[in-house]
Amino acid sequence: MDGIFDIEMSPDDEVSNSKELATKVVQKWKENFGKGCLTSLHFEELWRVWVPKIYSPSLNESCLNWNFNEDLAQDVLLNTLDEFICNGDPTTVLKQLSELDKAPSVCGRVFKFGEPTYSCRECGMDKTCVLCVECFKNSEHRHHKYKMGTSCGGGCCDCGDVEAWKKDPFCKIHIAGITEEEQKKSLPEDLRERTRIVFEAVLWYAYRLLSTEQISDIRLGGSSDNFFDIDTYCTILYNDEIHTFEQVINTLARVLKCNQRSSTEFVTNIDREGRAIVKCSSFQHCSDLKQEIEKYTSRHGNKPLKVLVNHAHVIAHQIYAMKLLTWLEKFLAHGESFRKIFADVALKPQTMEPCIIKGILQRDSTLWKSARTQWHRLLISGMLLEYDNKKALAKIFTKNYGQVMKDFIKDDHDHTYSISSLSVQLFTVPTLAHHLIAHDDVLYILLNTLISECTRKCNKAGKLEFERSPSSQTFKRALYMLYDLRYLLSAIPEQWTDDLRRSFLHGLSMMLNLLTMMQGMDAVTRQIGQHMEYEPEWESGFNLHIKLAYCISLAIEWCGTDKIVLVKAYRSVLNKLVENPCYEPNEAGEVRELADHSTACLHYDVSSKPVSIHLPLTRFLAALHLYLEKFNLHFDGIEFQVTKPTPVQIIEPVLRGQVMIAQVHAGMWRRNGYALLNTLFFYHNVKCRTEMLDRDITLLQIGASLIESNEFLIHVLNKFNLINWAMQDFEINSLKSPEEDSMRQTINLVEELLHLLIIIVGERYMPGISNVTVEDRIRKEVVQHLCIKPLPHSELIKTIPDDLTSHDVAVDEVIQELAVFKKPTHGTGKGVYELKEQYFDQFNVFFYHYTREELSKAEESQRKRHRAKGELECCPPPKLPKLNESFGLLVNLLQCDVMLHVMQTILERCINLRARSFSEPQLHKVLHLIGYALLEEESKNYPFFKFIENSSKFKLFSLMEELLKSPSRVDAHKGLLRWTLNKYKQVADKKDNDSSSLLHKEPSTSEKADIEKERRAKLAAERRAKLMAQMQTMQNNFIKENASLFEETDIERKSRLSSSNMDTMDVTEPAEQQPVALGPSQSQRITTEKTFTCILCQEEEKVTADGPTLVLAAFVQQATVLCQHKNNDALMDITKHDPLYLHANLGPAPHTSTCGHVMHSDCWRKYFDNIMVREHRRPYRLRHPASFDVDKQEFLCPLCECLSNTVLPLIPSLNSLQPSLSRNNISFEDWLSSINVILCKKLKVCHGIFKCNLTEECENIHCNACINASNGTNIDPDSVDDCEVNCILQPHQIFYSCPLTFISGGVPKEFMDLFPTNHPELNINLKDMIQVFAQVAYTRGLNVNPHPSDKRLAPMTWKSLAYTIHSIEVLLRDANKPLLSHLSSRQRDCIESLVRIVGVLGSTWTHSVVINSHALNLLSILFEHVNEGPSFLQWDSLGFLISLTFSLPSLSCKDIPTPVPTGSTLDLHTLRVIFISHVVKILVLMKVEDLDDSMDTDSNENEEVLEILKIIGKYNEGLSGSAVWEYVQYACLPFLRCCVLFYHYLTDVAAPVALTELNGDTFENMCAYLDLSQTPKDLFNSHEVLSLITKWCTHEEVLTYLKGMPLQVIREPLPVNHLIDLPGDYSELINTVSTFTCPNSDEDSRNPCMCLVCGEILCSQSYCCQTELNKMPVGACNYHASKCGAGVGIFLRVRECEILLLAAPHRGCFVSPPYLDDYGETDQGLRRGNPLRLCPERYRKLQTLWLGHSIHEEIARSIETSTHIVATQWNLL
Repeated sequence: MDGIFDIEMSPDDEVSNSKELATKVVQKWKENFGKGCLTSLHFEELWRVWVPKIYSPSLNESCLNWNFNEDLAQDVLLNTLDEFICNGDPTTVLKQLSELDKAPSVCGRVFKFGEPTYSCRECGMDKTCVLCVECFKNSEHRHHKYKMGTSCGGGCCDCGDVEAWKKDPFCKIHIAGITEEEQKKSLPEDLRERTRIVFEAVLWYAYRLLSTEQISDIRLGGSSDNFFDIDTYCTILYNDEIHTFEQVINTLARVLKCNQRSSTEFVTNIDREGRAIVKCSSFQHCSDLKQEIEKYTSRHGNKPLKVLVNHAHVIAHQIYAMKLLTWLEKFLAHGESFRKIFADVALKPQTMEPCIIKGILQRDSTLWKSARTQWHRLLISGMLLEYDNKKALAKIFTKNYGQVMKDFIKDDHDHTYSISSLSVQLFTVPTLAHHLIAHDDVLYILLNTLISECTRKCNKAGKLEFERSPSSQTFKRALYMLYDLRYLLSAIPEQWTDDLRRSFLHGLSMMLNLLTMMQGMDAVTRQIGQHMEYEPEWESGFNLHIKLAYCISLAIEWCGTDKIVLVKAYRSVLNKLVENPCYEPNEAGEVRELADHSTACLHYDVSSKPVSIHLPLTRFLAALHLYLEKFNLHFDGIEFQVTKPTPVQIIEPVLRGQVMIAQVHAGMWRRNGYALLNTLFFYHNVKCRTEMLDRDITLLQIGASLIESNEFLIHVLNKFNLINWAMQDFEINSLKSPEEDSMRQTINLVEELLHLLIIIVGERYMPGISNVTVEDRIRKEVVQHLCIKPLPHSELIKTIPDDLTSHDVAVDEVIQELAVFKKPTHGTGKGVYELKEQYFDQFNVFFYHYTREELSKAEESQRKRHRAKGELECCPPPKLPKLNESFGLLVNLLQCDVMLHVMQTILERCINLRARSFSEPQLHKVLHLIGYALLEEESKNYPFFKFIENSSKFKLFSLMEELLKSPSRVDAHKGLLRWTLNKYKQVADKKDNDSSSLLHKEPSTSEKADIEKERRAKLAAERRAKLMAQMQTMQNNFIKENASLFEETDIERKSRLSSSNMDTMDVTEPAEQQPVALGPSQSQRITTEKTFTCILCQEEEKVTADGPTLVLAAFVQQATVLCQHKNNDALMDITKHDPLYLHANLGPAPHTSTCGHVMHSDCWRKYFDNIMVREHRRPYRLRHPASFDVDKQEFLCPLCECLSNTVLPLIPSLNSLQPSLSRNNISFEDWLSSINVILCKKLKVCHGIFKCNLTEECENIHCNACINASNGTNIDPDSVDDCEVNCILQPHQIFYSCPLTFISGGVPKEFMDLFPTNHPELNINLKDMIQVFAQVAYTRGLNVNPHPSDKRLAPMTWKSLAYTIHSIEVLLRDANKPLLSHLSSRQRDCIESLVRIVGVLGSTWTHSVVINSHALNLLSILFEHVNEGPSFLQWDSLGFLISLTFSLPSLSCKDIPTPVPTGSTLDLHTLRVIFISHVVKILVLMKVEDLDDSMDTDSNENEEVLEILKIIGKYNEGLSGSAVWEYVQYACLPFLRCCVLFYHYLTDVAAPVALTELNGDTFENMCAYLDLSQTPKDLFNSHEVLSLITKWCTHEEVLTYLKGMPLQVIREPLPVNHLIDLPGDYSELINTVSTFTCPNSDEDSRNPCMCLVCGEILCSQSYCCQTELNKMPVGACNYHASKCGAGVGIFLRVRECEILLLAAPHRGCFVSPPYLDDYGETDQGLRRGNPLRLCPERYRKLQTLWLGHSIHEEIARSIETSTHIVATQWNLL
């Protein structure tokens, strides 16, 4: 030592010498090692000097911006360790060592949070046995029934652990570790020693540094203190689970004066790492910050946030210590020998210090998250892979278990971050668990720790008592110990040793102490008089029970495998019951007598004294009793000759509980509130009933088998307080005090008593009571629940308790055996299991696990089934399994005198019509009991059972005979009565043939009633037939008398028929010619007048131009669904698109849809105004999440509640508004020439506030009104009207103008005649509604505020029409539906209204100046085609066509409104020129490889198209004109389909039949309808066309593309966009995202989401990826949706397995994913974990939802129907 490090490695050395320094350090260590004097101090001396130099934070830095020299650290601090251990090049040496060592046979991979895990249902020893992705892929288990899950972090892969798997414990990777022969070679001695020294230094350094907050510990034995003279301190914030993210973010923003983004990053760091250094400064400043933060975070009664101030060097050493632990973890992977050394070092104590492992266990809770995690990972990778190490760790863990759990309970971090979570790795190993129980008394330690926590919750009587308080949180943490208990007991021992017996019974004694504390807790007393004021705390008791129940079941199974243990345990429980009686031991019983039997009963009035449902001690005895017969033991046997309670005393508390339940059902405990109802719900619920209801019934069955039957029944009747009811004179006495309420209660109590007796006698599916197995129990549950209705697999599994489903595969096999699986239909719903016919006989209507609701449903369902089959309509009792010998006396209950007396009493009161205590359910239950008795006698299982003989004294069957003949008081159960009598006859027949004649007569009398019924029905039918015949003759006579009248009506009908036939002939005759939609050959336009009913006022109204205006509710949204290049920012930026036409990328553009419901415009206005007032009146806090936002003009359709934000006014057919012009045959060439003349003569007119100096020469014409306004000479409101374009005080704009009067001489007259001069007249209200729609299309399409006269108003509506037609065409194409006959009513209403609105839009403005300018602009782009303007690659042909069609008519008129297009020759030529441009675009974009080579290349057809290719410059020798033209025809189809839709609704010309049929939309059929040329010869036959094509193809952009330059173009034909392809197997998706890290923090993402539109994976719902959008914080999904889908997104949340739909930041919903398991069910949240496969039908539905632009509507509907109280913050997803 002696200062060598100070001299040679002082901080003044240059960093460039780091490698040289490292070499010197290693050399020095080697020298000391050679001398035998190397210790940890030598390493610490290096770290003392260099760690602060490299890792110490500088002043004014924080954890967000520090930057350490990691390369230097690697060289000086880490590589030196590797080189010293290896004594050479680490890479080479370690490679040689790993070759020496055998391959690892255990995986041991430590899971990160969210990492996918797989467990095998067939082979795993329990549910905690899991595999990592790699091991699973390479194991046999992938072919078994497996379960997927995601890790909470901290666990490890169990591949290679033979005790974790029943079979196939190794994957293909790790089986190599056992197939190789055991290597003899071990590490060289010197290497082992060097490793030991380094491990020791590293471990103790890290241990001391990470668990300290004191500076003195950092001096590491050095004398120099000068480093600590530097006044650089750090303020460190620690994580806790009390304060919310928002609280800490706001506190930091305020105290540190930093922005929201920085404070969010700090908090993200704190959450992820467990702490964050928020400031490095002087000690004083850091202390001030600490106080400020504590002050702010301790408000509202909270504990302040933990903040510490530490020296910067301490932080440096802690950062390095963490890196050392990571280095060590990786180093241990190099072989078993290194892990052995690690274990030796970690287990070896030092002077004054315990061993490292014990130290970590004791100090874990003082560390922060990442430090804890790092130690846990190190222990897992270092100690758990080898059995000996694991055993050593387990023993220390057990010894310190109490301390570890106490620390965990005081701590507030999650269990996964506590060292106590290691228990799952240690206690689940069967041999280790048994060793710890036998030799380390782990059960006693664990239960003793738990009881010490429970004792604090006990009352004076020693019973647990819970209050509603925050301290209950600590008790919840204490219950984690019960998971550990479950792990320890989960492996039932096959061989017992004395040590194991002794220690198990020692532990069991503690468990019985705990059960004693629970026995009788939460007792309730019936409220009389007033309602209970405060609901008692009942949840904690049930939480304790639910967690403990499985442990109790396991402990019972342990006891049941060994006679000695069973006897001792049984005696211990009896002893505990004697010590803790629920009765007064010395109190004399009250004698009760009935049916000549009497007994002394324990007196306890349940209706006035406390009763508890928690009786775990008594139930424990019941469970143990079931194993006695297995070992030939008996309750009264010699083994149990100890002081013990009598059977009557044992059943007493359970009997009280049953009576209380009966009284609750009878309505006697109504004033006790919901707490009692909840308690009884859980008592009966599948989660709790195994150790509650089931054990109680077992105990009563034990009582019934140990107590004489008559006495047992008297005890039960007495407890129910029904002894008086059973007396003969009850009816007479009850008349003396006729209280209606008490009689109703008595009737209900009798029903409940009978129900209990049915259960005691009949519920035998319990191993020990009868000879049944666990499979039989499962079978019974499945049969009973499938008798209610067919159930999906998930619901069926829920009906089976956990202790039975621990053998999952067995359950599935049972279900397959009993039921048939019906797959879901049409991609919706769930697959269900239906019970096979042969198993319905096992149905028991009074099954004890049925709720009342389930019982009635099951009975109704089975009665219906019997009725359908024509059988007796009843539910007879099923055959019962044979009782075991010790329970044989149970059946005697059915034939004892008291039971027969009860049966007789009820039957007599059924017959006595005056009896007030009768009820139908009583009869039903008595018949069920008699049925049981008859079936038992028929089975001959019990020689002593003689029910028929015993019942004859009580005349039961005579009474039943009489009942069958009696009036209809018992009609509901006549079927069961008849079944019982028939069964009686069968059994008696078998028993005694002599009485057969009598018995034959008996049923005949019982069937007399039926014969009488049939006779009456026959008479009624005859009478009905006679009446019908009379009516028929009367009708015939009437017709004969009034023959002349009937002749007249007949003639009228015939004439009407013939006239209608003539009409149809008129229509169909010209139909031999194909209809033509436009041009000189246009077919007749059909005008139909439609009438609608307003959904608000219900008045009918015709659609007219001047009558009241009708509107459709509609929704306009900015859409990108059809966009071809969503990832190209330039193409997706609407500010770069020309608003005049739809861009070739098809968006973003406004899409319009409607639900088709009609209202008067006035009615709608009133409705919308009311909604506005109502919503604004609502408090702001209650506004979200609303399904609509009134501030965005949104509302729900009053009828269907479809989301809407505007209206589409209904307009009469355009034919009625603007009649067709006279036929005009101007040629296409003349039209083209005339257009060129117009363009030559066009003028520029300036409007608005001028920037140019008006005194200078200006070639443009100026608008006088604008000049005056801008000069300030005349700012008069009236002057606004003077300006043609209404743009006073707007910025300087240029409009084009070219009135036809300018050029009348330069063009033919036919051209002038193309333009109509008249225009439709619309009423003011209709104009207003059209403007309402236009404004919404404009504001949504451009994301701007409304403006009454913006020049982009008309183009945006044109754009919306074009986009909407495209979307409808794509939907039809995707669904493969005919073009014109399969539009949905919504689509038809939308396109029809939209075309008409856009048609008359120009008529709503008084001038056509703006539209005139648009027309000239469009013509200029198309015909002049200058390089500065767009090329045809940039516009969508349909969009351009629509804009041109609606603007061209304005050329004829500047000062009057624009006329409506009529489908005239003008429109035909417009279409033709666009069609030619579209064909040329296809040829430009065409790839030669797209052509069909199979075409005949020798034919000379369609050669003209090759000429066009020559103009383009794409002509090749050998190209076939026919092949090219065929490709053009195919590529034109989408465009032509859109044109057909557009012109069909514009012109109202009927569609040809071909276009209404599937695949009838051929190129030829559509061209014929549109009157377009079908061959290149006709298309390209003129010089004008060719010169135009040349102009288009010489555009700079087109030439660039043709030269092969990189240019993003949109290819034709436009494909149907689809959501991304998803893998068939869901596990592939999970595995894919398991490697995804957050792009901002480089940490694993907790909620990875995949965009289904583009496939990008995002880090959702986390602060690290929050950004601001429109001044609002939004999560990654919202931000992505704004870029990818104009605010609309469809995402798959991979770890939750659910689809997220987003629309606007504040709206969204979750829907089920398109993945189904083998049972046809989705698994949202991956709760069941079954393997999932992609369901194409469901994904197709999702695709249609997206393609149909319906996500907004789906979300609105979901929000409307949502029942969630807490709103989801959709903007943060």
